[in-house]
Amino acid sequence: MISLFRNSSFCWLRNGELRSGPSLLKILLLICVVEACGINSCSTVNFENDVGDNEHVSFEKLLNNHPELDSVANIVYDSVSSHSDANLYSQQLALFAEVFVLAQRKYINMLSPERLIAGALSGVKKIQANRMHGESKSPEIVMLTIIEHMISNLDAHSAYLPPEVYEQAKARRRGRFGGVGVQVKVENGLIRCIAAIEGTPAQRAGIEAGDRISHIDGEPVSGMNLRQAVERMRGPPGSTVLIRVLRGRDSQSFSFRIVREVIHVESVRARLEGDIGYVQIHTFSEQTYRSMYDAINEFSSRQGHFLKGLVIDLRDNPGGLLDQALKVSDAFLAEGEIVSTIGRDNNQVRRFRANPQDIAFGIPIAILINGGSASASEIVSGALKDHGRAIVLGERSFGKGSVQTVMPLGNGQGALRLTTALYFTPSGKSIQVHGIEPDIVSENEHSVSRENNLDNYLSAQDPLPRSSGELLQHACPHAASVDDPILTCAFSTLRRRNVFHELDSYR
Repeated sequence: MISLFRNSSFCWLRNGELRSGPSLLKILLLICVVEACGINSCSTVNFENDVGDNEHVSFEKLLNNHPELDSVANIVYDSVSSHSDANLYSQQLALFAEVFVLAQRKYINMLSPERLIAGALSGVKKIQANRMHGESKSPEIVMLTIIEHMISNLDAHSAYLPPEVYEQAKARRRGRFGGVGVQVKVENGLIRCIAAIEGTPAQRAGIEAGDRISHIDGEPVSGMNLRQAVERMRGPPGSTVLIRVLRGRDSQSFSFRIVREVIHVESVRARLEGDIGYVQIHTFSEQTYRSMYDAINEFSSRQGHFLKGLVIDLRDNPGGLLDQALKVSDAFLAEGEIVSTIGRDNNQVRRFRANPQDIAFGIPIAILINGGSASASEIVSGALKDHGRAIVLGERSFGKGSVQTVMPLGNGQGALRLTTALYFTPSGKSIQVHGIEPDIVSENEHSVSRENNLDNYLSAQDPLPRSSGELLQHACPHAASVDDPILTCAFSTLRRRNVFHELDSYR
C-alpha cells in the first residue's frame, strides 16, 4: 500500500511519512483521479506564464504546484456520500482542472494562478459558511459554486455554464426557449427588465420595460447573479412563477403570478411607413439575417419600387450571434471592414470584411440605439456609422465590446464562456465601455446601467471622448411632443433631400 502511495502522482508520502489530513478512503479516491487521468508521475508544470496548448493538465498536477488547492479537494470529498461516488469525485476535480487551465490558456489577459485560486477559495468559504447553517450540497453543486466564484471573478461576462444552462443557451441561439419571455440585466443589485417580449406570458401579465425584479417565488434576488435569476424564472411549460417588481421612481411594488410557456423569439418585426421601411431587431439569433432580408424584399414588392429609406431599430437589443451581426452589417456595405477583434496578444487580430453587395442599393438608413443596445447591436451600428452608410440616432449604447468564446467541456460537463478578445469598429475605435455615440443624441433623464456599472467589468483602453453628436431637440424640434421622438426624427431625417450630404456633416 505504501508503494502505491509513493508511486501515485499525488505523492502523499513526504520524507517517508504520510501527509496528515486525508483519511485512507480519501487517499484512495484521489488515486482514482490519477488513474482516471492516466498520470503516472509527479511531474511539475510551470504556471508562471501560459500552459502549453497541447499539454493535458490534471487536478493532481495543479495540486502539486499549488497545495492550497487541497481545500478544494477536501470540500468536494466532504460532499461525497459513499464509496460508490469515487468516480463522481474524480469527475468534479477533473472538471476543475479543465476550467482552470482553459482560463489560463484562453483568457484575454494573462492570468496568474493566484488570481484563479483566490476565486476558487472564495467559493470554498461560501460553501463552508452555508454548511454552518445546516445546508448540504451534492458534489456537482459544490463544484459549481467553486467554479462560478473562480470565473465570475475575472470579468462581468465570463461564466461557467452547467449542462442544463448550456443546453438552454443553445436553444436561445435557435430562437426558442422556455420561460416567461422577459429580457433582463443586473442593475444596482436588482434584475432590471429591458423588455417583455411581445406575445409572451410576461407581456400579457403586465410586466413593463424598466421594472426592477426584487423577488422570484418569494426569494430576494439580491445576491443572485443574472444566470441564477434567469434560471429561477425558467421552468417546465405550465408551471407557475411568482415575480415581484418595483416600478417607477417611487418603487411601487407589484406581484405577478405567471404561467411559463415555451418562448418563441421573433427576432425581427417589420412594417412599412409610407415609402420608408421599419425593421426592429430584438436579438441576433440564427434567423435574424434571413428574416430581415425577407422583410426588405417584401417592402420592395409591396411598394412596386424600392424604398426611399430604411430604419433599423436596435434599441434594447442585447446582442446575440456574431455571425448574424456580420451578415446584417454586410447586407448594407459593398466593401470595407465590418469589425475587428484583438485577443490577448496584439498579433491575434481578426478582421471581418464586407462582400461587394448592398441589398438596399444605397438607400438612406437610420439606426436607432440606446443604453440597452449591446454587443452585436454595437457592431452593426458602429460599422454602418463608420462607413457613412447610416445615420445613428438615440443614446450612447451599452459599451459591451468584449468577445466571449463558448468552449464545450469534456464528458458533457457544460461549457466555459470566456472573454477572449475585444471588438473594434472599422475606424479602430474600441467599443468596450465607450459604446457607440449617436450622430443625433437623445439625452435620457433616467440613469441607464451600462457596461461600466457591472461588477468586474473590463476597463476601457482610452478615456471616453466628448460627444460630438447633435442634440435631438435641435435636429428635430418638432419631435419633442410625440411618443417616440427618436423614431419620428429618424423618419423625418430620411425624408429630407440629400440625406447623405447631411451625414457627412456629422462625421
